[in-house]
Amino acid sequence: MSRLRWRSLAVSLVTTALDAGLFALGVLFLAGPALTAMRWFSGAVGAAANFSLNRAWAFRGSGSRTLRQAGRYAATALAAVTLATALWWALRAVTGWDPRLLHLASLAGVWFVFTFPVMRAWVFRERVRGLRPAPRRCPR
Repeated sequence: MSRLRWRSLAVSLVTTALDAGLFALGVLFLAGPALTAMRWFSGAVGAAANFSLNRAWAFRGSGSRTLRQAGRYAATALAAVTLATALWWALRAVTGWDPRLLHLASLAGVWFVFTFPVMRAWVFRERVRGLRPAPRRCPR
């Protein structure tokens, strides 16, 4: 896995802890449609933190203006949070498993197949194109 993917994954793990913590609190007090809304809300809070950390550390800033990037990220996050919530709801309806476990599973699935690829190709594209490969060292 590339350094960029590792950094983005580390950021996602930190922000997932925030997201999952908020959702776990919600599970204690909410049920039904309110729990589904909490699933979406906790994902949105995690996404906001994710943008800030990804821009500052994983993708290390960008040549793009912050507002343009924030707009692209907002569209990506809206889609990702909605996809993860729909996947969570479907898994919950089919399996009846613990909603906290399904929350993490839906986050991971959407991150690998949607969020990271879209962030790399669209949200932070100027920065990714500007990355230079590390110099190769000659074996001795």
